[in-house]
Amino acid sequence: MLTCEWAARLTQYDCQPVNSLHGEAGLEIGTPFALHGGAAVVVYCFPQGTHQVFSDDGDTLLHLSSLGLDVWHRSRMKAVGDVAARLNVTLTDRGCLTALARPEQSTFVFAQFVSAVLAVSRWAEESMQLEPQSIDLPAEAEPYIVARNPAWQLKREPVVRGASQNTYRFDFLHGHDLIDVVGPSAQSTGGVMRKVGDIVNGPFLGDRKTLIIVDDRGDPDRAMHEISILGSLTRAMPFTRLMQGAVH
Repeated sequence: MLTCEWAARLTQYDCQPVNSLHGEAGLEIGTPFALHGGAAVVVYCFPQGTHQVFSDDGDTLLHLSSLGLDVWHRSRMKAVGDVAARLNVTLTDRGCLTALARPEQSTFVFAQFVSAVLAVSRWAEESMQLEPQSIDLPAEAEPYIVARNPAWQLKREPVVRGASQNTYRFDFLHGHDLIDVVGPSAQSTGGVMRKVGDIVNGPFLGDRKTLIIVDDRGDPDRAMHEISILGSLTRAMPFTRLMQGAVH
C-alpha cells in the first residue's frame, strides 16, 4: 500500500493520500515547481500490479492548452511525446504523462517524471515564444540526488566551517556528501573553489566529502571545462550524468 511514509523515500515534498476514480488508494505529491502561468506541478502515484505508476493526470497539457497552445494538434502531441520519451515518460492518447516503475526503481523514475514535466513546460515556452522561467538547479537536482541512495539522509542547506573560521552553505548533505549544484560559469567555479579549499584545509570536514554537480544541459563543452578545473580540488560531475543514475 502506498503511504506518505513510503513517499518520503522519494522526496521530502508535501504528500497527501488520495483515491482514484476507481477507489484505489494513492498519493498526491506536491513539488516546488510550477508551469508557466503559475500552475503547480503535482505528481500522482497509484499501484499497478506489482509496480507503481506516476502520472500528472493530464494537468500539464490542460494547463498549456489554457495558455492558448493547441497541444491536441497531432504534430504537437507528437512533439510532447518525443520530449517526454527522452526521460522514459509516456504521453497517453488522453494527454496524460505517465511512467511505470518497479519498487526498486521508484526514486529514480520519480525524478525522471518530474524532469519530463519540466521539459514539456520548457518546450511549450519555446513554442509560444514566452519568457523562459528561471531554473532552480538545486531543486531540479534534488530528486536525482535522493535516488542515488534513498536510504541516505538528505539535508538541505547544511553549513560547514572552514579553516578561516568562515562558515559556508552547501545545497545538500546526502549521506557523507556535501553537494553544490552550479551553472557552467567561471564565477560559479571560482566561488566553489574558494569555499571547498577553505573547508578541506580545516579540521571541521570530518568524514564528509565534497561533490559539485555542474549543469551541462545547455553548454556541455563549457561545463566539462569547468568540471576539469573543479576536479583538481574536489569531485565534480555533469548534471546529465546524475540524470543517468550515477552515484559518483
